[in-house]
Amino acid sequence: MSEDRFFELRARAYDLADTGRFKRWDEIAYALQAEGFSPTLITRLNQDGLAVMMITRCCDIARS
Repeated sequence: MSEDRFFELRARAYDLADTGRFKRWDEIAYALQAEGFSPTLITRLNQDGLAVMMITRCCDIARS
């Protein structure tokens, strides 16, 4: 599994969070899966608590 693909996934998660359309990480994870990202990569990102917290924070900021 390519590290590049993982970093692409993470960047896309932040892009989605910045749109203001999502409230929580789990909604973004669903959207990433719908876009065709591997569930394995999504799970890997989900296991990074700091990243999940920051993505959720981006959602909050974008919605405020």
